[in-house]
Amino acid sequence: MSRTRWTIDGPDDAAVLEIEGRRFSTNDEGAPMMCNLLCQTLGRHVHIDYCRSDDEAACTGNDEIQHIHKRLLPDPDRPKDYVTHSLFWKRSGFRDPYSKEEQAMFAQCDAMCSGPEHAGDAGTLPQPSYCTLPMFHPPSDPSVAPALGYISNDGHHFNCRNPVVMQQAFHVIFVADRSGSMSYDDRQPLQNTPASARIIATANDRFGAVLSSLFSFWSARAAAIGSGGNAARRDAYSVILFNHGVLTAIEDDFTSTPDQLLDALLPYEADGGTNYTTAITHAQGVMETNWSTERSPVIIFLSDGECHIADQTMQDLCRRSVQLGKAVSFHSVSFGPDASSVYLRRMTEIAQDAQNNAPRDPLAPPAATVRSTYTQALDTVQLAETFLGIAESLRKPRGALMH
Repeated sequence: MSRTRWTIDGPDDAAVLEIEGRRFSTNDEGAPMMCNLLCQTLGRHVHIDYCRSDDEAACTGNDEIQHIHKRLLPDPDRPKDYVTHSLFWKRSGFRDPYSKEEQAMFAQCDAMCSGPEHAGDAGTLPQPSYCTLPMFHPPSDPSVAPALGYISNDGHHFNCRNPVVMQQAFHVIFVADRSGSMSYDDRQPLQNTPASARIIATANDRFGAVLSSLFSFWSARAAAIGSGGNAARRDAYSVILFNHGVLTAIEDDFTSTPDQLLDALLPYEADGGTNYTTAITHAQGVMETNWSTERSPVIIFLSDGECHIADQTMQDLCRRSVQLGKAVSFHSVSFGPDASSVYLRRMTEIAQDAQNNAPRDPLAPPAATVRSTYTQALDTVQLAETFLGIAESLRKPRGALMH
């Protein structure tokens, strides 16, 4: 082990793998670890080896190999693969020293359910819920409900309850800009979705991109709820459209399908001026009128950013939400140039300050808080995943010792 070094593959270059209280980063020496105990200590795990194929496509479909598409130390220009515990020992030329039970466990997928109930806290140890499938399994279809447990949005099967069903409910208020500048066609609806043709026929422009975002949000959310069995939607949806004026197109809706929600918005088009102040004041009114202790308020503000708004207007909204019992989670999404988004950024900053200073909701676990964000021209399906925690599996950083 003294001649080996750690290779860590995590969400970023600073990823750390913790093993029995020791923390290892890429390029750390392997000497502190006992070779014959490493696999046992890691539990479900993969090894990393140099790719032995001239064509990475040859790694596809092999249930013991998964090609790594990023550059990893050592020798970052040399392609690498994840390999199963079993294949690692076959290649080593030595007999696998672990028991049949341990070998069976090592062969299982290392993805974990993202539900906060598995994370543990100051008084309890984490109790991870692992995927029940083999290590390099093809993704399962999340729209097909299994007899036990659920399928995550990224295709893993867990025997626990779907965290989407268990999480808190929201009143999601979409505030969408339909001013004249939203008719510019530098942003357009997503292609090749079930709603693309309908949206493009009426709004092949920035406003259409907003409608495409909303439809993708509702569809992804509906699919996640559906994967939990017969769970009904607990979230309420409202949609406010604004230019120099403002109107409520949908209010406190619990039952409409994504197609029905979209149909309610298709008659509108982009024209007129822009007034953020009126839009935020109106959103505050919709939030207050439909306030429920069972649902946390989320405002998603979609615009090309070309308008001024005073800090006081946003501060009033945030202050009122806290007075009612929960801090509002505010997300500004820019569909215009970044240089025009100064006030969208500022609105989010004010909401973040209010969230940071608000009393914590005693009925909600800390992990359930949806932090306010600013995003520019984001991937539209990611809108749902980012703001409402559609269940994506977690995976601890993968690490291996290499020569």
